[in-house]
Amino acid sequence: MAKKERKVWFITRPERDPKYHYDALVALEKATNGFTKKWEGNRVMHLAYERALIDEGIKRNNVSRDGSGGRTWVAMLKTFSYVYTDEDGYLQVTRVGEALLREDNLRKNTSKQILTLQIPNGYFLSSGFRPKFEEGFEIHPARFLIRLANQSSLDFYITKEEITFFAMKAKKNSDLDAVTREIIEFRNASPEEQQDMKKDIAAEYDHRERSDKGARDFESAHNDVAHTFMLLCEYTELVEYIRGKYIRVPSEMRENTTKEINEYNQRYPFSQRYLISLERFSEHAGLDISRYKSSPFGKISPATNQAKAEMRVRKLLAEYPAPGSMSKEKIKTILMDYFSARESEKYAELLTEEDFSSLNEDFVEGFLNQQDDYLFEEKCAEVLRAIGFDVDLRPKPVAIGERTEIELLVHLDDDNVCILDAKNYRPKFPLSANLASHMASEYIPIYYGYQGKKVHSFGYVTATDKWSGEGNLNKITEKVKKQTTFENTNIQGALISANALLGFLDYCLDNELPIEERKQWFMALFANKGYTSVFQMLKSKP
Repeated sequence: MAKKERKVWFITRPERDPKYHYDALVALEKATNGFTKKWEGNRVMHLAYERALIDEGIKRNNVSRDGSGGRTWVAMLKTFSYVYTDEDGYLQVTRVGEALLREDNLRKNTSKQILTLQIPNGYFLSSGFRPKFEEGFEIHPARFLIRLANQSSLDFYITKEEITFFAMKAKKNSDLDAVTREIIEFRNASPEEQQDMKKDIAAEYDHRERSDKGARDFESAHNDVAHTFMLLCEYTELVEYIRGKYIRVPSEMRENTTKEINEYNQRYPFSQRYLISLERFSEHAGLDISRYKSSPFGKISPATNQAKAEMRVRKLLAEYPAPGSMSKEKIKTILMDYFSARESEKYAELLTEEDFSSLNEDFVEGFLNQQDDYLFEEKCAEVLRAIGFDVDLRPKPVAIGERTEIELLVHLDDDNVCILDAKNYRPKFPLSANLASHMASEYIPIYYGYQGKKVHSFGYVTATDKWSGEGNLNKITEKVKKQTTFENTNIQGALISANALLGFLDYCLDNELPIEERKQWFMALFANKGYTSVFQMLKSKP
C-alpha cells in the first residue's frame, strides 16, 4: 500500500493566534528550567510543559495522560523555528526565540517568522512530523496568500473557501498566476459548476470519493488550517481579516503591502538548508531580524530592473558557496564570462557594497547532490576557500616522478598543510584497509615537505553521511609513526561528510566567526573522528 502524503498545506495549531507564540515560549523555558532538561522521549517534561501552559493562561485546564499536548505546542514552536531538537534530544532556542524571550521587537520578529515560514522546513522534514508533504513543495504559504489577495484581478480579496480549495494546493511561489485563474473561473461559475469543481479537488487532493460528502469533508478537514493562515497573515498587518469570511487588502494598505512583500522576496528567498541538516535549517530560519543577512542577489533586479540579468548572475555564481565574501575583482572576473566589463563591474559593485557574507542557496543542492567526481572535488575546494583557507586542487607531489595525486591540499598556516581525499561515493563510503594503507604509505609521505610545510593532518570528505572503517583513521596515524621520517609525529585524521563541511561554513558565516577562529576550529577537528553534522563539530570547538 502506497504511503499517504500531504498534498495540501498544513500547520500545527494548538493555538491559532500568533500573538501567543511568545507566551508558549516563556512557558517552555520555565518547564525545561531554561532548556536544560532533555526533551526527546521525556514524558515528564512534556507533562510539565502542559502544566506551565496552563499556568500562563494559554491552555485549558486539562493535562493529557501522556504529554501529547505539550508535544503539540512544541511542534508549533518548531514549525516557526523558535526552537529545534538537537542530536542529543535537547531543545535549542534559536536567535529569534531568544529575541522573543527578551521581548525584543516581539511583533516584528514574530511577523518575520510568519512571512519566512516555508514548506518544507526543518520541522516538516523531521521524523516527528507525519504524514510528510509530497515531493515538489517549495512555497512560503503566508507570503503566497498575501500576494494572492493583493491583486486587482481578484478585487483585492480571497475567501476562506477559495484558500481552502485553491490556494492551499499550490506547491510553489510561482503558482500564483495559475491559482488566480482558477479562483476567477470559480467566481464566474454557476453554483452547480462550483460544486463540481470542489468535488474534483476533494477527490484529487484528499483521496476521497467524488461526491457532495467528499467536498464537504475536504472543506471541514482543511478550512481550520485556512483560518489559521488567515490569522497569521492578519498578524503581519499586510492584510485585513474579516472573521470567517475573507482576507483583503484595503486601498490604503496596497502600496505598503506590495513594498513589504517585495522586500521579503529579495531578503528571504526559499531556503534549501534542510539539505545540509535540519538543525542548520532551523538555526538559520531562526535568526532574528537584526541578525539575518540578505541575499546579495536581491540588489540586482530592483537596482537595474533586469530580472534576466539577476538569473544569469546567479547561474554564474552558483558554483561558489559564499560570493558575498569574495572580492569585487574576483566576482567581476567570473561575471565577465558572460557580461561586458562594464556590466560585470556594475553587478560586482552591487554584490559587494554591503555585507552579504551568507551561504549561497544556489550552491547547496548542486554541491550536496553532485554526481560528477571532478565537480564534487572542485566544490569541496570552494567551500574550504570560503572558510578562509588557501587550497591547492590536485597538487603535484613533492617526490619527483610520483604520479599519485591527492584531491585537496589545504594550507592551514605558514608551516602546515592538511591533505583531503574527496570521495563522491553513495550510498556509503567504506574506508577500507587498502585506502587507509594508501593514505599512510603514499599520500602523507609524498606531500610531506610540500612548499616547505609539514603534513599536519589528513582526512576524507564524503558525499554521504554513512560510512564504515572509521577505526582505520587511528591505524593510519599509527602506521605513519612507524616510518622513520615520522617517528615523533602524531598526524591525525577525520571523516567529514559534505553536509557537515557545508554546515561548518554556514555556521561560521551566520555567527560571523573571524577567519583565524574558523581555522583553529577546523584544525581541531582532526582527532581520528568522523563528523556527519556541524552539531558534532561544535563539540570540538576550542
